[in-house]
Amino acid sequence: MSNENSEPKPWLNISDLRDPFNDAVNYKSRQEKDFFNRIFVRTEDLTDCLKPSVYYLIGEKGSGKTAYATYLENNDVQGTKCKISTMTETQYKRFIALKKRGKLEYSDYANIWRPMLLNMVAQILVQKSKGYLASFTGKFNAIEAEIETFNKDSLNPEVEVAFEMVSELTGTVELSNENVGKIGMEDKTTSTDKTEQIKHHLLEKEIRLKQAIADLRLNNTHILFVDGIDYRPEGISYSDYLNCVKGLGEAVWQLNTEFFNNVRDSKGRIKIVLLVRPDVFHSLNLYNANSRVRDNSVLLDWTTTEGAMRDSRLYEAAGKYFSSHQSFPVSDVEAANHYFSSNESDTIFRRLLRASFQKPRDLLTFIKIAKTVSTKRLARGKEDKFRSDIVKNSDFTKEYAGYLLGEVLDYAAFYMNQDDFFLFIKFFQYLDGKPEFNYPDFVKAFEKFKNWINGENVKATEYLRDPQALLQFFYDVNIIGYSEILGTSHAQFVHFSYRERTLTNIAPKIKTNGLLLINPGISKALDIGMQVITEEIGTSSTAEVRRKRRGKPRNNNQQKGTVANGKIAVKSPMASPPKRTGPNKINRSRPAKKTTPKTGN
Repeated sequence: MSNENSEPKPWLNISDLRDPFNDAVNYKSRQEKDFFNRIFVRTEDLTDCLKPSVYYLIGEKGSGKTAYATYLENNDVQGTKCKISTMTETQYKRFIALKKRGKLEYSDYANIWRPMLLNMVAQILVQKSKGYLASFTGKFNAIEAEIETFNKDSLNPEVEVAFEMVSELTGTVELSNENVGKIGMEDKTTSTDKTEQIKHHLLEKEIRLKQAIADLRLNNTHILFVDGIDYRPEGISYSDYLNCVKGLGEAVWQLNTEFFNNVRDSKGRIKIVLLVRPDVFHSLNLYNANSRVRDNSVLLDWTTTEGAMRDSRLYEAAGKYFSSHQSFPVSDVEAANHYFSSNESDTIFRRLLRASFQKPRDLLTFIKIAKTVSTKRLARGKEDKFRSDIVKNSDFTKEYAGYLLGEVLDYAAFYMNQDDFFLFIKFFQYLDGKPEFNYPDFVKAFEKFKNWINGENVKATEYLRDPQALLQFFYDVNIIGYSEILGTSHAQFVHFSYRERTLTNIAPKIKTNGLLLINPGISKALDIGMQVITEEIGTSSTAEVRRKRRGKPRNNNQQKGTVANGKIAVKSPMASPPKRTGPNKINRSRPAKKTTPKTGN
């Protein structure tokens, strides 16, 4: 220890740290792979993903699902060859148009998905093992020729080719990017015959692909990771999209359990893994879902407690990022201790735990924003560690709150469009500036909010059914949590859905008998209005009230208030939202109360 103190290590300056990407898909390029490999934390979950029985990689948004699949695609782990394919907005629209064109029932979604997924798997076998498979003349040529026939130069060719194959099978429907959803009308008398013909062609193609794949002899296991099902494009209704991904979930299960598991005489195995959020998996309502989530899933969980934070995987991930930049060997924990000034206090990392959703993306964004503020606004770029006061800097807290609100917006996009989301978060203006409140307070605010929003054009009306429905939504997206006082020691336990979610409790419910609270990390991005202090001034003059206020030194948490109806209203220090521009701009004024003009009889 003394030697370490006498010889300071040449830590890299803050300004020289490399900005990490928020989305792991950016690490697929050749020049980025090396940096990604150096900062990636290999956990037991990584090898668990390779187990033959795992078909679902489940995790909150930003928990590392795409990062795990990308790492496995970039590297040889246990001799497994992997590929990640991301579904896009255009592809979902084309898929739903295919379904509508054939006038197929919901149950037929899986029938369309199966040949598409088989086609994608066939392409991966060619891409990853063509050198080995080339010796099997006549057994793989049919699939390879089909792929080449429909091959396109696109960002995601394996999915595009699969769509082309199904388009050819289902007829002459126009499905260009400019004409998504244009459907050719058939004579009603031939509708049933046409539908049966489509089903027949799809089944025929599925049988041919299965036969060709079953005839292969693979030395290595191949895994197709399917990403992008958590994002619902605004042009697709919730019900249509949900049915679409339900069919995908069933198709993956059927192919894995009924086909790939039964392929014989092949050393290497094949499987498909869905990357999915816990709430989306729950929404799919798959048959025997409880057993599937227990037996066939890996859940990525990075949560920790303040007492165990230095031993957590999240702290290790921070250290991995910092240590990867150094020119000398250093442990991950020592690197994190240094840059977070943890040897002086745990202020920085403790603030991260309290003000985030405890995911790797939250951590990396936390570091990126702290670096930007320290370098460009505080002139600390030449320093080799973050000062603990960075977490109290107004620029930092404002920008980080904006990031968290953006994460919530993306999370909620599965359930509602962006316009609805920004209407719903206006609810917090009716809490009178309270960052903590009880359920009766929430109910009162709900009634006021509902009176206002009833005059707006809202599509996601299911969350206006009652106060419990809206409260559960805010809990699901981690805006609101609750605290409980337990035990003889009266210890306070804070609960947010991301902390409570487990494989045995995939959809946790909020409790209303505890103290409700707004996530402190995101509160600055919400306009929670004016905080009303219950202080009757009946016998005291306004001047006396002001003199009392002057008697206390004013700091950043004390702001000038107004007197009305015998109470003082003070702007909550947590209520100042960041300025937002563009489509995400938030109107800070309380929505005007709508009135109906009186008419004569």
